[in-house]
Amino acid sequence: MATKLSICTTNYNCAHSLAKHLDSVYRRLEGFEFEYVIVDNKSTDDSWGIIQNWARNFPNMKIASKRCTMGAGRQFAFMKSEGSHIMILDTDVVYSEFLQRFVEVYLEHHSMFSLQAIFCGLFPRRQWIVVGGRRNLNTNEDVDMWIRLWRLGTMRWYPVPMGDHQKEPWAEGSADYRSLRYPKRERVLRLLRREWDFFKTRKLESLDLAEIIAANTIDVGIGPRPGVWPTHRTPRARTQHIVEFGRELKTLIRRP
Repeated sequence: MATKLSICTTNYNCAHSLAKHLDSVYRRLEGFEFEYVIVDNKSTDDSWGIIQNWARNFPNMKIASKRCTMGAGRQFAFMKSEGSHIMILDTDVVYSEFLQRFVEVYLEHHSMFSLQAIFCGLFPRRQWIVVGGRRNLNTNEDVDMWIRLWRLGTMRWYPVPMGDHQKEPWAEGSADYRSLRYPKRERVLRLLRREWDFFKTRKLESLDLAEIIAANTIDVGIGPRPGVWPTHRTPRARTQHIVEFGRELKTLIRRP
């Protein structure tokens, strides 16, 4: 199989950033052989129309509309892909010139590894298959796969942002349920789903993710020096977790 990038991702209610995201990706990856496989999670905004219009103009885009979690959607996209290397991007990120340089250096010097920068992951297809790919998760779907690759000995990190996140600052990471692009009822359901995902990935809590990333960080040499990974994860006792969840749920219900 010739070197070919398959961007595999999901989208949900990101119409506010989707056109800018796609434009940035296609501009930054001009000259590369790539396909963009995107699964829309039955968005209720204008996302699906934007995706359809883009696919009509770009034959290297494959699209699907399917109710799914982020992890399941990315795995579904992977099954539709053909590339020797898989790229994971976020549709609420507008990518900078660093994306092009990151991909160039990765393919030339680091393609034997799975390598995660902030907002962009690159994975050899074979490694994705060996560890079982993405699982049916919204929260921790990335960390869950990273740790399986780390145990395989092939996971590396480059803690430098590849673009600008278009999400509200109060909805970063596991606080995504707070995003105003979700109606109130769905925000509550997404908080409950987050807790279910935390339960399914509870074994990850025993790992020091910050230490693992720091020990496996590499400098790919494209300019910015790698910093500290923004994990936003702190160990909590089970009782503390329950109390904080109750407080989050109460706050969410009281808000309009």
